[in-house]
Amino acid sequence: MKQDYLNWRQTDPRFNLKEAWPSKKFPLADYHYFRDCGCLICSLAVLLCLCGLENADDESRFNPLILNRRLIDCGAFDTKADLDLSQINKLYPLEYTGAIECSDTSLRFLSETHTPCLITVPGKNAETHFIAFYDLLPGDALVYDPMNGIKTLSSYEKTIDIRVFRATEPTA
Repeated sequence: MKQDYLNWRQTDPRFNLKEAWPSKKFPLADYHYFRDCGCLICSLAVLLCLCGLENADDESRFNPLILNRRLIDCGAFDTKADLDLSQINKLYPLEYTGAIECSDTSLRFLSETHTPCLITVPGKNAETHFIAFYDLLPGDALVYDPMNGIKTLSSYEKTIDIRVFRATEPTA
C-alpha cells in the first residue's frame, strides 16, 4: 500500500498500538508511546525519505515504527529511551555532525547544499520538538511537523537550533 510519508503523524493509532519504547527494556523512560514523544523518530523517518535513503512506497517495509525498531536493535537508545543521533550511521550512510544556530543564512546554505537536517522548536512542557526541514521559500521555509504536517517555519514563535547530518559513503 502506497503511503505518503508527509502524512505520518506521531499520534497515528497505527504507530501507537503498543509501546514504541517498551517499559521492560526502557524502565527509566518518561514516555513509551509515539503519541507522547515520537516527534524525533517521525521527523527522522521523513528526513530519510526526503534524502532518498528510504522509500515509503510500501509502509509495511518502512515507517516510523520500523525505523524505531531498527534503532532499538542497533543500540541507539539509552535506558531512558533517549536517541543518540550519532548512532544513525549504524543504519544509514549518514553522520550526525551537530547542532547549529537556526537562521535564514544557515537554512539557505543547507538548502543549497542539500544537507539533511532537523529543526528543533519548543514543544509541550518546555521539551524539544523536532521537525524536518522540507523546502526553502522566499522569506520562509516549509517544514514537516509530525504533529501537524507541512507548515511554515514562521508559524512557530521561535526556533532552538538545527540538527545537521552529512551524507557518508555507504558501508558494505
